[in-house]
Amino acid sequence: MKKLITFLVIGILAVTVAACSSPEETVFQVMEDAASQENAFEKQQKPMNKLESDEKALFDEIMELGMKEFDQIQKLADEALVNLDERRKLIDKEKEALEKSKEEFQKAKTELDKIKDGELKKEAQKLADLMDERYSAYDTLYSAYLTGLSEDKKIYELMKDEELSMEKLEKQIEASNNAYEKVQEANNTFNEKTEGFNEKKLEFYNKAGFNITNDNKD
Repeated sequence: MKKLITFLVIGILAVTVAACSSPEETVFQVMEDAASQENAFEKQQKPMNKLESDEKALFDEIMELGMKEFDQIQKLADEALVNLDERRKLIDKEKEALEKSKEEFQKAKTELDKIKDGELKKEAQKLADLMDERYSAYDTLYSAYLTGLSEDKKIYELMKDEELSMEKLEKQIEASNNAYEKVQEANNTFNEKTEGFNEKKLEFYNKAGFNITNDNKD
């Protein structure tokens, strides 16, 4: 039986603060601009999870059919392949949004040296390092997910072969499961990095004396 891996990522916490003209405020503004670039990233989560659930349902239905219903198996396998293509499009949209966020965040680094308070400058640098680690973690997640999709594609292409042996199918299902175990690991790492960044960002804002308001909605 093929496992269902729920692909769910945590987004950057968005906040607002009363405007001022300090270097700390400039860093703040750039960070929030980077967060806003990830709106498109977060919007892919629900449709991605639905597609994953739909694909799992197609897989289960195929596995319940006997080879006498091969025409139906082919039809369902084709639907699953379309599903995989749609997931590839969504993950690419996520990647594009993260790249835009990364580009925006690089601007914050040029402002770090302008912070006069030594402790705040150190905190800001730690924050920048955390964000770089987060972007790197997403690159690993993206690559792992593409591998998972590739292994899934092999499953459904095999299912369209009327001479397919169960041994060969089970071997490919195992390969897919192994790939998604790596996706889950990468997903967990990315979420941990995001949570760490969100916490440190709020600490930095508080130490900078900002009166912040959480903009994230449940």
